[in-house]
Amino acid sequence: MRIVYQDRWLIAVDKPAGLPSQATRADEAGVFELLSATFPYVGLHHRLDRAASGLLLLTLDRAANAPVSRAFKRRQLHRIYLAAVDGEVVADRWERPVGGQSARTAVAVIGREEGRSLLELRLDTGRTHQIRQHGALEGHPLLGDRRYGGDSARAWPRLALHAFRLEGPHPVTGEALRLEAPIPEDLADLFGPMRGTR
Repeated sequence: MRIVYQDRWLIAVDKPAGLPSQATRADEAGVFELLSATFPYVGLHHRLDRAASGLLLLTLDRAANAPVSRAFKRRQLHRIYLAAVDGEVVADRWERPVGGQSARTAVAVIGREEGRSLLELRLDTGRTHQIRQHGALEGHPLLGDRRYGGDSARAWPRLALHAFRLEGPHPVTGEALRLEAPIPEDLADLFGPMRGTR
């Protein structure tokens, strides 16, 4: 787990696939627990699926909790993901209910190869497993998705989803934030050949 950004209020880490955002069992540690062992205070405001990788933003000061919560609720902090999916995507938006609630995902195709698409995805809402469920519902399941992917689950050894950018005004200072987590090695051979090939 690499620290991408840190100031007195916030810390952003590049979470590897397989590490939970927060422990789900007493005998494991997630990002929250690992950081809590180092810093006097840590606040968790959003999560990444255990199988996904990429940027996770947490607070280091209680005074930042309300501004960060507000920024996420108002969609002032934008979380942007890269994902490899089955099929040739043509839509620029996925809009279907997830868990009985309305959900919207902005979609940009940034590459294609051999019946697969590489997508840049921006969440307009923040439902649990929104990208994974939207992909499956649209007939474009994420490669390596063991939960929603069907046959696509076997197409890659891990979930092909990476939270690669977080941008917007700093919730406390208002300064522009643009944080990025590089594509990890276990996705580079999948994403690399597709980038920029439409």
